[in-house]
Amino acid sequence: MRRISDNILQLGNRHFNYFVVGRQEAAIIECGVTGGVLSFEKQWAQLPYQPDIKYLLAMHAHFDHICGVPALKTLFPQAAVLGSMETQKIINKPKIMDNFFDQDKKMSQVLIAEGILEAEPEERSAQSIILDHIISEGDYLNLGNSMELKVLNVPGHSPCGIACYLPEEQIMFLSDSAGFQISDIEIFPIFFQSYEIYIETIKRLMSFPTRILGIAHERVWTDGDVKGFYERALESARLAFDNIALMLNNGWEEDRIKQSLFSHYYHGNLRIYTPENIATCVALLLRRVKECL
Repeated sequence: MRRISDNILQLGNRHFNYFVVGRQEAAIIECGVTGGVLSFEKQWAQLPYQPDIKYLLAMHAHFDHICGVPALKTLFPQAAVLGSMETQKIINKPKIMDNFFDQDKKMSQVLIAEGILEAEPEERSAQSIILDHIISEGDYLNLGNSMELKVLNVPGHSPCGIACYLPEEQIMFLSDSAGFQISDIEIFPIFFQSYEIYIETIKRLMSFPTRILGIAHERVWTDGDVKGFYERALESARLAFDNIALMLNNGWEEDRIKQSLFSHYYHGNLRIYTPENIATCVALLLRRVKECL
């Protein structure tokens, strides 16, 4: 737990960040996983002053960004859950949600193995995730004291992705839209929707004056390190694209390409996800590159 600005607290654990934005009325940006909310809850109880939580923001509909919603709603039943129209469509599909909560349970086991959790959290029903309001590009969330969060659509990683920008403090909450931090120097490119749109989104995010990058997983970057993160994100995506294109041009079979990508990326912080999850991810990268060739 740490205060990253006068108006923003960062809670959670090293793998899952939850940003409390606002001092009187507040939004929680990122809903994470059930196990991450347990870390949040312990830290929340230690705060000398707790703002009134008005919003819970589901930044996109992947399991590690929405499965924490039921646990957060238990803590903050008055809070409205916000997300994109595309997120609403996904969470209305029972088979997808069953898979998401299965992965959520496996993530709790990882957090236990790392000593972050002591025991598995109570299981939550997939049916308990409901968006109270749809938000999209151009919307603003009023948090009192003239503080407003600007909502941005950030496709590329996922068509349902949103980001939030706090202009008065030049803070960008970009979720997964620029990749996953395997380490402080290596980023896993995650252009699961479209390579070209992913690149465009990162370039657009770079155009916003930014002092702090509130990233969903792992490290938060500040001041002069912000540009470096974005540059690594672009470079990692371009290198992945060129590497996959080269393997295809050299006649590699798809299974061999997938195995090569898996071996290259599946280490460091990325190992919090199951091998099956990352195998699906690298298959998506291959598919998106093929669509561009």
